[in-house]
Amino acid sequence: MRARPYLLLVLLALAWGVNWPVAKIGLRDLPPYTYGTFRVATGLAVIVGLLAAGRGLRLPDRRDVPVVLSVGLGQMAAGIVLMNLALPMVSAGRSSILVYTMPLWVGLFQLPTLRAGGAGRQVGGLLLGLAGIALLLNPQAIDWGSSGQLLGSAALLVSAVLWAVTTIHLRHHEWHGTPLDLMPWQLLVALVPLVLAALVLESGRPIHWEPMAVVAVLFSGPVATALAFWLSQSVSRSLTPLAATMGFLAVPVVGLTSSWLMLGEPLTLVDLAGAATTLLGIVAISVSTGPAADGSVPNAAT
Repeated sequence: MRARPYLLLVLLALAWGVNWPVAKIGLRDLPPYTYGTFRVATGLAVIVGLLAAGRGLRLPDRRDVPVVLSVGLGQMAAGIVLMNLALPMVSAGRSSILVYTMPLWVGLFQLPTLRAGGAGRQVGGLLLGLAGIALLLNPQAIDWGSSGQLLGSAALLVSAVLWAVTTIHLRHHEWHGTPLDLMPWQLLVALVPLVLAALVLESGRPIHWEPMAVVAVLFSGPVATALAFWLSQSVSRSLTPLAATMGFLAVPVVGLTSSWLMLGEPLTLVDLAGAATTLLGIVAISVSTGPAADGSVPNAAT
């Protein structure tokens, strides 16, 4: 029983990490907004089915509506859109690392509230993490002459910043319903703009339902969204926030490795050095701020 949370953490890292190359494969046959729509819709169907078979669906308390909107629009809808727009231009492994810089931005936003000692250690972690990002984005690592790679990398960093802002909101919110009870409503809020964008911007674009595209949707929605969220709930309630945060850092490691295995993306020394330096910076920030460094649950958009 003591090992159960760690086993769930491994499964969670696999689900979210493998989803990066899977999504890149799915985007070969499906337009980005359409793919995001199918992902959220299938994840929503699974979550609704699980809750309906168990304790049932519950309307959110009106005091939780800001969190429903914040997560649904800021994390899920925006996160999925930015991810899907960037993946065709940026390698899946590098994308997973850039999005999981989220704790660095949380640490940056929290600096004014920290005591002198904690702030000093956190600044060191921030500088280390930013050095890792610089390694990942230096001209030897990506083609600066390609606007797609630069814009895609910028979009992923914007996604990380939005996730950080929502994380701080979640941390200071006074909850009246459980995160799992709010999950279907957050997904529903995310689904609306995705459907509208798909209808308006992609109505004339072809959809190729190749076998791998179907597999990608069925993995991204039911597994990487619905199942992974349930796993994250279980892990976050069974482990301390600091332990969970350290475990979540396995996601970009799995993303980098699975992208190499599934897509043949090269693992360069620059990629490995940038990833290691960024993750060390996140560890330094998490340790310097104690158990509350990142007590939030990562979103289902990853």
